[in-house]
Amino acid sequence: METQDKQRQLAEFWRDYSKQLSNSIRYAEALKAAERAVKLDDRDADGWYIKGTCLAMLARYSEALADFEHALTLDAQFVPAWDGKAWVLGILKQKDAALEAVNKALELDPGYPEALKRKKRLEAL
Repeated sequence: METQDKQRQLAEFWRDYSKQLSNSIRYAEALKAAERAVKLDDRDADGWYIKGTCLAMLARYSEALADFEHALTLDAQFVPAWDGKAWVLGILKQKDAALEAVNKALELDPGYPEALKRKKRLEAL
């Protein structure tokens, strides 16, 4: 049990580090940190979401979409992953699927700022 706790703590460290790198526009390094996080805790939806975000920022959209969808298999209520899925689907010109994903995000959290902005942009396409 103690080993699992340590692994989760390490995964959390790598997730946080990935976010810091991503905020510094160091996406390739952020991706490596996110990959370490999901390797340590592959049941954490946030880790998969962070990895998907890094992949999207590196224009690896199919892989990003797969990671957002994996995050949603772990937690179907995870609003950021629904919004991330909508983001990538929009980039891939799949407007209907993107709107469906963003609407799911807003169904779960009607005030989620990113999803509100994304929905407006999608509807303008």
